[in-house]
Amino acid sequence: SCVSAETLLKHNQQEGERNDMWAAILMCSVGAASASPIVVNGRAVAQEFDGHGGLSAGATTRLLVDYPLQQQSEVLDYLFTPGFGASLAVLKVEIGGDTQSTDGTEASHMHFRGDLGCKRGYEGWLAAEAKKRNPEIKIWSLSWGVPEWVGNNSYFSDDNIEYQVAWLKCLRDGWGVDSDYLGLWNERPQGSVDYVLKLRAALNDAGFRHVGITIESTWQPLVNQVLTNATFNASLVAATKHYPCNTTTEAAVQAHLKFWAGEDTPTWYGNWTGASCWGRKLSQHWVNINSTSSVAWAVLWSAYPGVTGRFGDQGDNFHGNAFLTAVEPWSGHYSIPPVLWINAHWGQFVTPGWRFLEIGPGGGSWLLPEGGSYVTLIPPEKSPHPDGTFVMIVETLLGTCDGKCDVPYQSLGVQNLEFDLSGSIESSTTVNVWCSSSEAIFVNKGALQIASGVLKLTMQPDAICTLTTLNNGTKGSHPTPPSSRPFPSRHDDDFSKYADDELAWGFSDVYGSFSVRDHTLSQLATGHPDGWAPVNYDPLTFIGDPTWKDLHVSASAIVNQSAPVGQYVRLCGGCTDQSIRSIKYACAPECCFNVSAHGDWIIGSGQDAVTGQIAGFEDTWHAIDMKIYNGTVTASVDGKQVAKAEGICTVAGMVGLGCGSYHQCAFRNFTMSSTSTA
Repeated sequence: SCVSAETLLKHNQQEGERNDMWAAILMCSVGAASASPIVVNGRAVAQEFDGHGGLSAGATTRLLVDYPLQQQSEVLDYLFTPGFGASLAVLKVEIGGDTQSTDGTEASHMHFRGDLGCKRGYEGWLAAEAKKRNPEIKIWSLSWGVPEWVGNNSYFSDDNIEYQVAWLKCLRDGWGVDSDYLGLWNERPQGSVDYVLKLRAALNDAGFRHVGITIESTWQPLVNQVLTNATFNASLVAATKHYPCNTTTEAAVQAHLKFWAGEDTPTWYGNWTGASCWGRKLSQHWVNINSTSSVAWAVLWSAYPGVTGRFGDQGDNFHGNAFLTAVEPWSGHYSIPPVLWINAHWGQFVTPGWRFLEIGPGGGSWLLPEGGSYVTLIPPEKSPHPDGTFVMIVETLLGTCDGKCDVPYQSLGVQNLEFDLSGSIESSTTVNVWCSSSEAIFVNKGALQIASGVLKLTMQPDAICTLTTLNNGTKGSHPTPPSSRPFPSRHDDDFSKYADDELAWGFSDVYGSFSVRDHTLSQLATGHPDGWAPVNYDPLTFIGDPTWKDLHVSASAIVNQSAPVGQYVRLCGGCTDQSIRSIKYACAPECCFNVSAHGDWIIGSGQDAVTGQIAGFEDTWHAIDMKIYNGTVTASVDGKQVAKAEGICTVAGMVGLGCGSYHQCAFRNFTMSSTSTA
């Protein structure tokens, strides 16, 4: 017999045990709600599916480039290889702008006017790796901010049009990747009709006529002008909304413009609850708001715990709001949360160009009578698939979205469903069934017969099944990744093994832009960027373990003074994310040794600061050494101790290297070690 929804949910919550749902998913004897036949009309064709995908932005992909090559490749396979894992159809990437964009900064391809470096950062690399695995994946580019020189901090400028076009050229010429879409500005005003038309003309002139411009409707009603300005409407490919919360953009719908959930997320934790939330969103974004694409932030969680507060542990070592977690390049360890396989319910069976069936009774996509939804898609016209091919995703998912735009749901009981297939799909006789629940993820349940055009299915609450006439579908696997282990207690780098513009292993920038130049770790942003974050503080890069307390850091450093005041180099401990909502990262001043171009030094801040000056100090290379032990900070310059502050550094944190107000400081011969943790 069937277990009631109330009994099932109460049992799971109180006992923490998992019930075997699968017998009841395909057959159930008594107690289930029986509904009238649900008509699925294969001729009721609606909009094209534009693909579900993930977003790499805010430095959440930073550590993946430092991974051992085997595990790095495995991670990429799980995300992008068709028919293996998530099989993502869209990759949205940040156009680096040297600006803080949530969990760090991403390097600009043009630090200053006339500068150009197409191999900087990792977004171009990631797009190329995705394309290598799936040549049909759609690439979507979007800026969070731009360097100071762009429009002299005026974002919507001719400089920025040049900057955006230069990025597209870098992708194409430097990485062999064409961007399919280009956004205007992440979560900020979208400019004017004139700016968009000017950008459209510049793209066309530069050979990027195929690149569709997307406009965010969340932040400004500029998109409403598509109703009255046909030229403006024709210049756009889609309107998007972040965390749409079950609301659409009416102007886009009325103007027959595509509408996408351009950024959304399951939860901060990679557990079944988050996966269940995401699965419901993927279906109900179409059913409720006509969204033909949903993009998850983040495609991958590969940022230090010390540079994000969005990190949790639900007992199964899954972290972050992403399809996969890879935060240990030193060990090669990574984790696959269930949300990756939720995306496989779509990505392994339908691709961009497939067509949704219409929303509502008598169409092919609608809400189930007792809660949940069903969505049906058929192949593109002139497809090689045989007549009668279809994919149906049925979900009764209950997972909450951690307050991040929960899609409404109702209390569910077991549902006996009958789908009356008609039109182009009525001749189908068999479907293959893939299902997921909290008990088992992405399981092939075999074939289900269709009798006289009627498909019968029984669904338990909090489950999702893909039913398809296709014979594909694979739960791909690689060898078990290496075990997790802490950051090494010692790390050295003389920066001699890198080419110019490469990122140094393990360093994660939170402000400014640090990469290797002439075998030194150099800060290369030349001014305060115009960005998404509330404030861009002085350049700073983190490395190490957020639990470190006693530590030893040394490096040769040069200030490279370019202004009379506010310029220095610093070595720090106690570095961490200090505030999620205000996007603030810092190292405790009491754990930092700062020295200026004139030899003025300081440990701490305010009245408790310890200060001094080094006689005869010149702005050239100096060997700087800092130790923190039992809260006491000692610092030496060129082999001579110059500072000591007793009992001042009482917090744990990562190691930081930094400099003053956006000058080009540099470091070499870096060494760090730790002997105790918090």
